[in-house]
Amino acid sequence: MQVAADTIVAIEYTLTNSKGEVLDSSVGREPLAYLHGHGNIIPGLENALLGKSVNDALKVTLTPKEGYGERDLELVRKMHRSNFEGEGVPALQIGMRF
Repeated sequence: MQVAADTIVAIEYTLTNSKGEVLDSSVGREPLAYLHGHGNIIPGLENALLGKSVNDALKVTLTPKEGYGERDLELVRKMHRSNFEGEGVPALQIGMRF
């Protein structure tokens, strides 16, 4: 069976950056399952998987536009440190993401 619109697909993946550092992976967890052709995963990956079959392996390199989109500096917000303080909130450290 080939990947096509309206098929349920399960993939095992490893996401790396341009330096080869692992950012995310399904290895050791359940594969990622999604309904193909409905925009449930990033467009470039969905296009690369179209027509593939069970047990196919592939390496996909995507541009930001094919992934989550170009960085939009108008969406970047500076917030005061006090917005991240409170009971049960970990202390801010360099490299944390929100």
